[in-house]
Amino acid sequence: FREQKSYLPLRLNQGGVMPIIFAYSVMSLPLALAQYTQNLTLVQVANFLAPTSWFYIPFYFVLILFFSYFYASLIINPVDLAQNLKKMGSSIPGVRPGKATAEYIEGILNRLTLLGALFLCAVAIIPTAVERATGITTFQGLGATSLLILVGVAIETSKQIQTYVISQRYEGMVKQ
Repeated sequence: FREQKSYLPLRLNQGGVMPIIFAYSVMSLPLALAQYTQNLTLVQVANFLAPTSWFYIPFYFVLILFFSYFYASLIINPVDLAQNLKKMGSSIPGVRPGKATAEYIEGILNRLTLLGALFLCAVAIIPTAVERATGITTFQGLGATSLLILVGVAIETSKQIQTYVISQRYEGMVKQ
C-alpha cells in the first residue's frame, strides 16, 4: 500500500495585520486619554510615544512582536494539535507522538511567528522611517498596513471563488 502524505497548514503570519493594529492602539491610547483628562503625566507619556519621539520605533517594534506571539498563541494550541494528530493516527516523521510532537510544533510556530513578526515590524516601521528621513508625508494615509489588508482580502476572495467553482464541479458530477 502507498503511504499518504499530508501537511499542517501553519502560516508565517498567524495574526495577519492584527498585531500592528493592536500595537498602534496601545501607542495612541495615552494621547487619547491625555486629550480628555488634561493629566500632565498622560501628556508626558503621550509625548514620549509620539511618532516624532526617538522611543516610538523601538516601542512599536516590541509591541508588534508581543502581539504577534500573543495572537499566534490564541490561534493555534500545539498541545491540542498534537493530541488531534495522535487521535487521527498521524505523526510527524522523526518525532514521537504526544508531548514531543507538541514541543516540536511549538518550536516551529515560534520560529514562524518570529519571521512573520519581523516582517510586520518592517511593514509598519519602514514608512515611518522613510518619512522621517525624507520629510515627505505625501503617502501618510496609504501605509503598508493598508496594502496588507488589501492583499489579504484579495487572497481570501480568490480562495472563496475557487471553493465555489470546485463545489459547482462536484455538484455537476453528482447530478449526472
